Amino acid sequence: MLTPAAQRRSGRPDQRAGGRVFARLWAATASANLGDGLVMALIPLLAVHLTASSGLVAGAKLAHTLPWAVAPLLVGLLVDSMDRRRLIIFFHLFRAAALSALLAALLLDAGAFFALCLLYLVALCLAVGESVADIATTALVPSVVPRHRLEWANSWIRGTESVLNEFVGLPLGGLLIAIGPAWAVGGAGGLYLVAAAAMVMLHGTSQRVAQASHRPDANGRDRHRLTAGVRLLWRNRPLRTLTLMSTVMAGCWSAWLAVLVVYTVQGPVGLSPAGYGLLLTALGAGAVIGAALSPRLARALGVRPILAADVVACVVMLGTPAVSAGIAPIACATFLGGVGSGLWNVVVISLRQRLVPHGQLGRVSGAIRSLGWGGMPLGAALAAGLTELTGPRPVFATAALLTALTLIPLLRVLPPGGAGDERP
Repeated sequence: MLTPAAQRRSGRPDQRAGGRVFARLWAATASANLGDGLVMALIPLLAVHLTASSGLVAGAKLAHTLPWAVAPLLVGLLVDSMDRRRLIIFFHLFRAAALSALLAALLLDAGAFFALCLLYLVALCLAVGESVADIATTALVPSVVPRHRLEWANSWIRGTESVLNEFVGLPLGGLLIAIGPAWAVGGAGGLYLVAAAAMVMLHGTSQRVAQASHRPDANGRDRHRLTAGVRLLWRNRPLRTLTLMSTVMAGCWSAWLAVLVVYTVQGPVGLSPAGYGLLLTALGAGAVIGAALSPRLARALGVRPILAADVVACVVMLGTPAVSAGIAPIACATFLGGVGSGLWNVVVISLRQRLVPHGQLGRVSGAIRSLGWGGMPLGAALAAGLTELTGPRPVFATAALLTALTLIPLLRVLPPGGAGDERP
């Protein structure tokens, strides 16, 4: 390792200051994502606590997911129009305030109907806040770390999200709900306050982000600024190809997940609900490992081999239940698919951060999220219809085939080194 003096002589930047800044961004992300994990458990379980209607319970979950499908384009414009650090702080505080209102309703025993209506409103607010915070954080990373450290930074952020959302936040949220709903609501609100405090301490990026975000567009009309991310995405062939691939793969994942519970619990695999939960844990564990491995693999192999390997891993995961009802091969394939997913997320996000101008990164990220989330309900709906006609195995086979076909545009569009590939 070079000393600071040697770094200055060699022309390489001293990364200690940038490391401290990133550590604060990571701390804010970790706290907020632990809060997100609590919320993922809190919303359906609190709805069950407040009503016996399965439709109203499902409505609470819908309220928490709907903004992700309809808001990312507007969120992207907001992220590119304001100081991203302050925007994240505001929406962390906004989410804490929304949960405070719900906490007050629970503590004051305002009544189940009022609390349920408020839960719907709070779920919408939390989803909007999470959307803004996630997209703004992705857009903020390139101003915090050097370009050649993007895989490292995104690996930490994505791995932390997976661990705290799926392995810590969800079970902790269930435990707190069992103790008392107010504990879960108050805990999530407190975590968002901690995240806001960590962002307040994030110095050194605010002025640069504000300058990059406030560059005037060639056409300043809101309609054109709103669609600028879509236009830039469509003009950039590698990004366009990867986005369309992601949309297809997200739909196939959604179809696989929609049918997997039928096949493994009610079908020939014969898992218990707890066993099904452990199977999904293998998926999350694989994603964490894939995210952790991505910086070294990106340096050693480049972009295209990693993305091709992820497609192959995804095909194996989606297709294995079509040919086997054994839990061992299905679990191994699920873990492998998780590893590929972790690799894909880190590498593609880092590539996007290199290829997209800083002032448009929020809108491009919003456009990509809109397309990706749009493919998920379509995949689930088609899977439901096909399962009724043919059973689950043809769904798995079709999803694997469609995913395998995405290798063709990947290998044709991305050069062997990968678009924007940089190996430090």
